[in-house]
Amino acid sequence: MESGFGMKPYPTEDTPKSARFWIRGSGAMRVADRIWDTKNGDGSHKLVIFQVASISRFDANDFLERSRNGRIVFAGDSIGRNQWESLICMLAQGVSNYSTIYEEHGNPITKHKGSLSIKFQEYNLTVQYYRVPYIVVIDRPPHNAPEEVREGHYFQEKEYVNMTMSVLEAFQRSLNTLKLWVATNLEKKVSSAATHLYTTGKGGEWNKGGTCNMSREPETDYSKLGPEPPNNIMIYEVVEQMKSAMRTINFLNITYLTEFRKDGHPSSNREPGTPADAPEDCSHWCLPGVPDTWNELLYAELLRMKFRTRTTGR
Repeated sequence: MESGFGMKPYPTEDTPKSARFWIRGSGAMRVADRIWDTKNGDGSHKLVIFQVASISRFDANDFLERSRNGRIVFAGDSIGRNQWESLICMLAQGVSNYSTIYEEHGNPITKHKGSLSIKFQEYNLTVQYYRVPYIVVIDRPPHNAPEEVREGHYFQEKEYVNMTMSVLEAFQRSLNTLKLWVATNLEKKVSSAATHLYTTGKGGEWNKGGTCNMSREPETDYSKLGPEPPNNIMIYEVVEQMKSAMRTINFLNITYLTEFRKDGHPSSNREPGTPADAPEDCSHWCLPGVPDTWNELLYAELLRMKFRTRTTGR
């Protein structure tokens, strides 16, 4: 089934000439005007969908103008940085003088592991990235810590080191902390959250021989796509709780549509100087590539929410 969005069929009572599809978890729907049932060489059937009503085309000038005198923040792990880099490149297309785009603290974007802040001077806009995996502080144990602590992954609650807490439980607690912070500190303006499922490739984890260099096309077999990951369910529940606290916040779930793009990873095509025996990169994404789609959807969602329009002023 080919639609360009990676969607699942959504059953309706419409005639066969129209069909609805949905992006799981996002609430977004598209309507196809025409469906052709074609037969492959092996006798199997394939539905080819044409003239799908698409989302609004990304408009860098409009996005920049709506964000004038503002601040866009990406807080998360290196996948969040992947999306941050993508948005910077996309927004740069709306700037006439590239010299007015710069890192505020003079930091290089490549090979930099800390926080970064890109200034779009013409619009007095900053697009920032903060590295906070699991949305909590990650640090190394002190040198005098017991050996069992130094050799494992544990979580500290105030002065107490919890030796039994699972990663999922720790993630749930970090989300609850975020919820309390939002309720206390965040102004009642538009916010948006996006998440992505970690991809390991075939043959194991990224550091245990996992590979993805044989993928040349998007996935077409729905049975090979994983179920909704538990961390997404946790995020959704917390976001709903924040909505009930009168905060404008959305959960834009891009996991499912991203899973189709198994061909979009850097894989063994690493930057110059990478050791020949380095593991393949099957978690991040090539640019231009999949993160651009995430930002196109983000822009479309902001338009739907009437972000900073003349009528709402948000």
